[in-house]
Amino acid sequence: MKLPWIKFYPGDWLSDEALRSCSVEARGLWVDMLCLMAKSESHGHLLIGGKPARAEQIARIVGLLPQKTMELMDELNASGVFSFDKETIISRRMVKDERVRKSDASRKMHQRHADVRPMSRECPANVTGQKLEARSQKLEARTEREGLRPTLPQWVAFAKEIGWPEKDAETAFFYYGSVGWMIGNKPMKNWKLCARTCQRRSNQQPTKGNQIMKKPIKSGCESPPTYKIMGFQTLEAWEKAGCP
Repeated sequence: MKLPWIKFYPGDWLSDEALRSCSVEARGLWVDMLCLMAKSESHGHLLIGGKPARAEQIARIVGLLPQKTMELMDELNASGVFSFDKETIISRRMVKDERVRKSDASRKMHQRHADVRPMSRECPANVTGQKLEARSQKLEARTEREGLRPTLPQWVAFAKEIGWPEKDAETAFFYYGSVGWMIGNKPMKNWKLCARTCQRRSNQQPTKGNQIMKKPIKSGCESPPTYKIMGFQTLEAWEKAGCP
């Protein structure tokens, strides 16, 4: 893998005895060789065009004579600065760093996607059946829900059947229609039972529209007589007691 940069540790460069035993020219050549290995498709391998680099090619790249390049490469090799992978010159440090880098990248990727399950490309045979079944259940639920909402003719016909005045029945129908046929926060489950309840309430208490009116407060004229308030059973007993 080609990287735009490489790790370079000045301390390691200066303390490498094998490298420091070589001449300045050999060390300069080694720097150029490291740059070529960094640009290689296989990091740390001295490849040119995907093949092991030859001394003649390296000489043309660094601007030296082939004979001089061969002498410097022999000097580096004799000091053990580089190694070979079959016929390819490699930097042991760069190959090791690349191996660690790939290992770390793989570990991080694994941790990042540890909870992700691989998707199967094969479609289960029962998926279509499950979708059709779910669609059928939704259709049945919708039909059942619509059956809980009567039409106005159905509502009025049932009102006549139970003896509920048509005007009151229509008022109740439009009220429940405006609130989405809900009773409190729950959908109405039995509209006939709701109609019977409304009819019974309208017979027991006066209503205005669909709202049950409060029982009127009695006036003072309808209050119990004074003698009963004072604890006497009859007016005669009240008068015999000397009360006005």
